[in-house]
Amino acid sequence: MITRGVKAIYLPEHFENPMILTTSEDVDDMFTILLADDINAVQFFSLDRPHTPAGWPDHELIAGVRKDRNAGVLSSMDEKCDPVGHVVSVGKPELGRGPVYYTCVDSVHDFPLFSEVPIETVRRAVKEFVASGGKRPACVEWDHRGFYKEY
Repeated sequence: MITRGVKAIYLPEHFENPMILTTSEDVDDMFTILLADDINAVQFFSLDRPHTPAGWPDHELIAGVRKDRNAGVLSSMDEKCDPVGHVVSVGKPELGRGPVYYTCVDSVHDFPLFSEVPIETVRRAVKEFVASGGKRPACVEWDHRGFYKEY
């Protein structure tokens, strides 16, 4: 499948001029930067997916990495997937809700502690998102309950 790539936003200047990832190597290069600079979350939007009538992307993937925890998180918003809407990755459900914090540009996102997975799982999921044209990565177990505080 040939894709146009994915917009990656993790620095303020990326709002105007986002990084474009098109290959697995681009993802590896970005992870090298993230882990070296202690930047710990990125928003992704596929260039191959449609926008809503209001002009917003119909999806979003957030990937966070924390070198200090040797872990990361994933969040997916996609109305075309099952489960619908916002979901988070599932690492160790026994850890409970948490929260654990990840920062994307200047926004702090709280994630359930159970959503942390190994950094390599986050990397693999982002590569899948890029290669698939923006589909929710299937290499991750997802849970919608983290956002609705049912725990």
